[in-house]
Amino acid sequence: MLMHRVRAVVMIAAATAALGLAACGDSGDTTAQSSSTTAAPDASGSATGGSDASGAAVDPNAPTTTDPSATAVPGPRLPAATSVPPSKAAPSIAGTRCDTANGPEGALRVVIFPGGSVDCGTVMPVARTYGPTISTGRNRVVDGWSCGPSQTTGVLARCTRGESSFGFIPQ
Repeated sequence: MLMHRVRAVVMIAAATAALGLAACGDSGDTTAQSSSTTAAPDASGSATGGSDASGAAVDPNAPTTTDPSATAVPGPRLPAATSVPPSKAAPSIAGTRCDTANGPEGALRVVIFPGGSVDCGTVMPVARTYGPTISTGRNRVVDGWSCGPSQTTGVLARCTRGESSFGFIPQ
């Protein structure tokens, strides 16, 4: 009984070593390639998927070449987009565009809304102070400006002082 098991282990080891040596053969040597990777016809006469040297199933629809100069087949030709659906369009925000200020997740564009009498040089120091704190969602007074979340679509936050106001919009 023990002798049969030893023989079986020795035979398996020899077969494994032979397969390993065959796999290490010269890439130009066609005799070292296994014929077990070819598909065998089924009862209807059509080829069925075989398996590769590792025993994994081979996809019959998989490309059959690894030639880097092979011609690629282009995908479908789609027409150019002619319009953006309203649900995906960015809102149009009127006002004077200033520089950017850091927001909680990146740069935000600062826009001075019409109706006031301030310039970018006046609002940017306030924007740079309040911008990183927008995510708190709290109202805050910065240098006399009352800043907080905005109710205007597309404007994340708004700062107001008298008749002047500016806001933060995503870039």
